[in-house]
Formats: sequence, C-alpha cells, structure tokens
Amino acid sequence: MSENLPNGTPPPEPAPPAAPTAPAYGAAPIQPKGLAIAALIVGIVSLVFCWPFFGVIGIAGGIVAVILGIIALRKAQSKGMSLTGIITGAVAIVGGIIWLILSIAVIGVASEIANDPDLQQQLEQQLDELDQ
Repeated sequence: MSENLPNGTPPPEPAPPAAPTAPAYGAAPIQPKGLAIAALIVGIVSLVFCWPFFGVIGIAGGIVAVILGIIALRKAQSKGMSLTGIITGAVAIVGGIIWLILSIAVIGVASEIANDPDLQQQLEQQLDELDQ
C-alpha cells in the first residue's frame, strides 16, 4: 500500500501526546470546631439556667463557655460559634449574678418581715384596709 493518500498528499503526522493534566485540588481541609461548638452549647444552656433558682449553675456554665470560646478563638476555630459562646456565657454570668443579688435581697426582706412583729402588724392592717 502506498503511504500517500489517494490525492497524492502524505498522511498527517500523528498528534503529540497530550500534556499531563494538572493535579486535582482536594477539598478544603476540615477545620476542627469542637471547642467552638462546646462553647456555643454551654453558653446557651447556661443562659437558660441563669434565671431563678439556677443562678449558680448559670454563672458556672457561663464561665466555662467564656473560657472555651476564648480557647477556640486562639486555636482559630469557627469564629462565629466561638464569639456566640463567649457572648452567651458573659450574659449568663451577668444574669446569674443579678438573680442571685435579687434572691438574697428578697430573702433578706422576707426574713426581716418574719422576725419583726411591728412590720407584721402594719402589713396586716394594710391588707385589712385593702379588703374593705
């Protein structure tokens, strides 16, 4: 057989091998979020428990949330969750302290009323006047 095509032209030269393709980039590395999530959860739970009857739990949880949030920020974990944990923890600390102060004040006033017969008599008189 002839090396030429029917019209007398030589066949085209074979194409050079294709250049190697660029390596595919993998997915972005997974950023750890454990401390940030823990700060967020503990902050929210302590915010819920900082109100009446659980003031100490709210304060303790708030302190833990703030510490976890700060550590998570320093380890470059999720900034949003870390900041939310810090903020909710701080609000829980302040709320717990306010509720503890109010509780102590109410207990103090109640014990003052319970131990003072003159105040009890005045209170009874005012209640009688309201009933009439």
